[in-house]
Amino acid sequence: MPKQKVYNTRAIYFTDKLKCQMAQILNFPCTLVEAPMGYGKTTAVREYLKSTDAHVLWHRVYDGSVSGFWITFSRLFCELDSNRSADLERLGFPSDSVSMQEALKMIEEIELPSETVLVIDDYHLLSATDVGSFIWFLVVNEVDHLHIVLTARFVERLRIDELSLKGYLCHIEKEIFELTPKEIMEYYKLCGISLQAAEADQLYAVTEGWISALYLLMLSAKEAGSFVDTNNIQRLVKDAIYDPFSEEIKDFLLCLCIFDSFTMRQAIHMWGDESADLLLEEVRGKNAFVNFDADTKTYQIHNIFTSFLRGLFEKKDPEYKTKRYDKAGYWYLETGDRLDAMQYFFAAGDFENLLRTVELDKAGSFGNEQKELIIKYFEQCPQEYKRRHPIALLVYAMSLMTFNEMGLFKKTCDELALLIRDGSMDAESINGLTGELELLLSFTRYNDIMGMSEHHKRACALLKKPSAFMDTTGSWTFGSPSVLYMFYRESGKLEQEVRDMKEAMPFYYKLTGGHGTGAEQLMEAERHFNKGDYENAEIAVHQALYLAEGAHQPNMIMCALFLQSRMALLQGDYASVLDLSRKIHEAVEKNKLYTLIHTVDMCRGFIDACLQQRSKIPVWLAEGDFSSSRLFFPARAFSNIIYGRALLLNGDYLKLLGISGQFFGIASVFPNVLPSIYTNIYVGAANERIYRRSEALAAVRQALELAVPDKVHMPFVENCDFIKPLLEALYSEGAYREDIAWILELYSPYLKAVDRINRTYFAEDKPRLSEREEEIARLASEGFSNKQIGEKLFISENTVKKHLKGVFEKLGVSSRSLLMHHFDSIG
Repeated sequence: MPKQKVYNTRAIYFTDKLKCQMAQILNFPCTLVEAPMGYGKTTAVREYLKSTDAHVLWHRVYDGSVSGFWITFSRLFCELDSNRSADLERLGFPSDSVSMQEALKMIEEIELPSETVLVIDDYHLLSATDVGSFIWFLVVNEVDHLHIVLTARFVERLRIDELSLKGYLCHIEKEIFELTPKEIMEYYKLCGISLQAAEADQLYAVTEGWISALYLLMLSAKEAGSFVDTNNIQRLVKDAIYDPFSEEIKDFLLCLCIFDSFTMRQAIHMWGDESADLLLEEVRGKNAFVNFDADTKTYQIHNIFTSFLRGLFEKKDPEYKTKRYDKAGYWYLETGDRLDAMQYFFAAGDFENLLRTVELDKAGSFGNEQKELIIKYFEQCPQEYKRRHPIALLVYAMSLMTFNEMGLFKKTCDELALLIRDGSMDAESINGLTGELELLLSFTRYNDIMGMSEHHKRACALLKKPSAFMDTTGSWTFGSPSVLYMFYRESGKLEQEVRDMKEAMPFYYKLTGGHGTGAEQLMEAERHFNKGDYENAEIAVHQALYLAEGAHQPNMIMCALFLQSRMALLQGDYASVLDLSRKIHEAVEKNKLYTLIHTVDMCRGFIDACLQQRSKIPVWLAEGDFSSSRLFFPARAFSNIIYGRALLLNGDYLKLLGISGQFFGIASVFPNVLPSIYTNIYVGAANERIYRRSEALAAVRQALELAVPDKVHMPFVENCDFIKPLLEALYSEGAYREDIAWILELYSPYLKAVDRINRTYFAEDKPRLSEREEEIARLASEGFSNKQIGEKLFISENTVKKHLKGVFEKLGVSSRSLLMHHFDSIG
């Protein structure tokens, strides 16, 4: 009896050239493995890392969702540091320099195993998004013990060349994966098939060394007894993989192909039977196109096979597809992934459950990235479902305001008003919805205190409990560190506006369970402070802080601490300023309010600008980089207060005058009087520096005209270093003599306090860099890696790291990007 031939079609084969390249992973901060689909990138990386002692963090990318990437990325660190993992997730994707620095700080605080490899599989799906910038940021900052591996079908060439040139990147390309005829023979022999040289040449001609095609041809040959001369990959998949399965397994695979990856519990949920585990094992036993990741406990169907299966799925009748999509929606709803739940309910046409999910979420998962998707859901939702889910409509409308889609906002409000009028609800439901709509409409009169309060009072009369649609856990000030800035809208009316705030806030608190508690006391404290009445300001700020802490309102606590730091500056108490700055940052971290990390920078940047420490002002504020989606528009004019003074400190007088019109325009939107006062002061100072005295006097006079009716003197005190001669000139002309005299009286102790801080903390005899530290720091600022610096200076990589740590401490910076800014500022 002839011996039966034994095949081992699941054998894994690596060429010597590929092994050599894979061995470089632990020698570089980043390795890019770039080749088309089906070349074995993922398998090669996974199998190589198994042979090392490295701790592996594996992230497979499934689509271009930046928020989805970030959730998975954050959770990779859960086993190493669950607190920091949760903090990263709450931070949200870091799309700007401020949040990138925060994310880097969190990752650096995680105690990574000595050799940790972060793999981002199918990175090409995200490389053209902001994720690409973040990954390169991680690479060039060289987190200790962290190596990054990117597998991708293609990546932007310019960035690759730049990182390779600087020694950050090992680039493994397609040619390394292609099998020569000799290697094809070795691969097939490993699988139990002997080839003649001519056969190997023929296979190479058909496949060009592409291992996925070689594998499929092998399966086909195993069944048919001979090789099929074809390069039609879909036909090969059908003949060699799909057709040999039973009808039950075929249906099982179609149930799961709508997912990019899935767990066993998910497979059982979709199949509706515990036999799912047996079916999965049978599939895995017959071919290598379904893999199991032991670390994440997830299964993945290879992209080639997934594409084939989804093509079959799309040909199924609508009822079949709806049933599967709906089941998937329920799965994600049960596991708390509401965005994915909405996506699958939408695919199923199940608007009932989609809107229920929106009501549960209260827009907590909605970011700018989801804007078009959320609008599509509601635009295509039939009216009958909207009528049954008015709370979902309210959540949607509030999101439209955030998205600045005011046309759609009005349309949605009209839909809600129509629901109230159509008579389909009972009296109690009508009152409830009318009350919710009143609260929603109050935001159309934002920063008009009594205008908003009119809506709040009507809402209070109608609602018997706090609002059902508002998420009241977030920021009350839209990121501004000042309440007075937000609600001081008319010159000469500040005292009345403070009284209005005291009258209005109790109604809002009733509707929102105390959201923003302490706001009225803070506005009063800031009014006293700006008048120069520091005693009453301190009394009021303590009252505000006590109330905000009691009501657990971290946003208001931050505003109170910022005002206290300005008051500490007046005393020359920089130690307290630093302590208060630390507490402001802690308020964000402790309460996970990472939408307010820009507020932390604004608080710090404002103080640094007052101290003339231009190099310490956060870069995005000093350069006016306000493109970040995290910086809410209502806080934009406050950022310009800091940016404008930074321009003065840098001597950019012409630029300041050129963009001052934009400053005024942004301040006029709501309007905000305070930034208009500051901008006029800055325009006066800039004109004075370019010898336009008449224009300078006119601008400062305009600032006084706005500020004097309310005794808002501090903007002038803080900028007397630029405008004192102009104030003295106006005084001699008899203009605003009493107020100018008071401003100059306040300026005298203020100047002494600032000088004392600068002499103590920023004197020229502060710690200097040694010659070696200077040499290393400049190379690091130019983009060289620690390894390259060590090679250039003939010192070890650890010595470089040690010196850089000392440099960061001496200069008060925390990253290479800030180091670069430091050297740019000193020339």
